[in-house]
Amino acid sequence: MKTREYLAIKRRIDDFELAESLTRSKLIQGARAGNVVALGMLQQRYNLRLPLVEHALNVYFSKPQAARN
Repeated sequence: MKTREYLAIKRRIDDFELAESLTRSKLIQGARAGNVVALGMLQQRYNLRLPLVEHALNVYFSKPQAARN
């Protein structure tokens, strides 16, 4: 692999990681501010729960049950 290709791939990976970090931080801030949608997105996208925030908002997320055959 050429150095130029490696650097391009590394730059894309770094950009993606930065974007994900910023998105996660914004969702956490939104959830702490009382945004139930942000709280749900944290649970779905990152499997991240904020129990103190959920308790304050009286919102509880349960794990989806596996389909029974």
